[in-house]
Amino acid sequence: MRIGIDAASLVGDKGGVGWHTHHLLRALLELKEETEYLGYLRPGSLQADRLTGWPPDRRMRWVETPRWLMSWRGRWDRLDLYHGPNFKMHTEGRYGGIVTIHDLWLVRHPEYSRKLLGQAGSSKRAITTANRARKVVTVSEFSAREIESLYGIPRDHVVVIHNGVSDDFAPLANEEVRAEVCARWAIPAAGFILFVGGADPRKNHRGFLQAVARSRSQLGGRAILLVGDAEHPQGSYQATAQSLGLEQEVRCTGRLDREELRRLYSCTDLFVFPSRYEGFGMPVLEAMACGAPTITSSTSSLPEVAGDAALLVDPDDVEGLADAMVTALSDADLRQGLRQRGFERTKLFTWQRAAAATSALYRELCT
Repeated sequence: MRIGIDAASLVGDKGGVGWHTHHLLRALLELKEETEYLGYLRPGSLQADRLTGWPPDRRMRWVETPRWLMSWRGRWDRLDLYHGPNFKMHTEGRYGGIVTIHDLWLVRHPEYSRKLLGQAGSSKRAITTANRARKVVTVSEFSAREIESLYGIPRDHVVVIHNGVSDDFAPLANEEVRAEVCARWAIPAAGFILFVGGADPRKNHRGFLQAVARSRSQLGGRAILLVGDAEHPQGSYQATAQSLGLEQEVRCTGRLDREELRRLYSCTDLFVFPSRYEGFGMPVLEAMACGAPTITSSTSSLPEVAGDAALLVDPDDVEGLADAMVTALSDADLRQGLRQRGFERTKLFTWQRAAAATSALYRELCT
């Protein structure tokens, strides 16, 4: 088979879709199948080593092409199938194409769109693409239901292939690492609680900090680390912390690389991810893989991902979230149980499993 893949998200700041494509494509190549892959990049992507970390492989060819030419590339490159892992399908092979739709957050909540004219145009184009695709791939049963409900795509046209958790995330907790983490972020001896997501209202940092303020006297003097973009048009880490009188407890780290995230996940007393909406929720698995006791939301895809390995709370129930944090921090046996169940849970989500399912779908459609 000759499979074309939109690889543009691999260059620069990958974000969630970029890392999804990165790990999926690497795992596909590790299958050692005689499938040829063409990764389509924007012009200039191969200059100055902008595409890094990819060892030579005779089955992987990188192709720079402008977007306006992409509709012709499938025929030109004699593709069997094209895969658009980033919501769009720019061309097709002789057996058509598939598209991955990760979530419908802005369709469900268009009030948070940054687009001047809202999401209506994007939604119309996405529905057209989904109907044109041989199959729509998504990353959770929750997202499959959303695609059926909001886009009207029949459920049997949608294939669920869960994300995996990268091998980059594994426990890294020892006295030296803890000392370095505490020194870098001015963490007191009491330890810290970790939040990852940014000031995007979907990630619900405001609800989290309100819960912290409510339970402040019972958190044992722990610092609060907020990872991700601290500013958003509809929210601010610093402004929220200041409004709640939490300036002394809160540390805003900005975005961090994966190694530093691993260190924080490994050393935190508690990871809290009270997102209002996730198509999958990778930080939950990353934290669990590093041994972090986890609290997450009882909504969207998060119960599907977390299973019984996290405490689940309504993200809009500030009192419930505060109580869950206090309960977890006051019960060492509970935290240890969450750690052990987290390690077991992450074994169910691997990129090897995702690649095998994706390759099977390619073969099914190319026959």
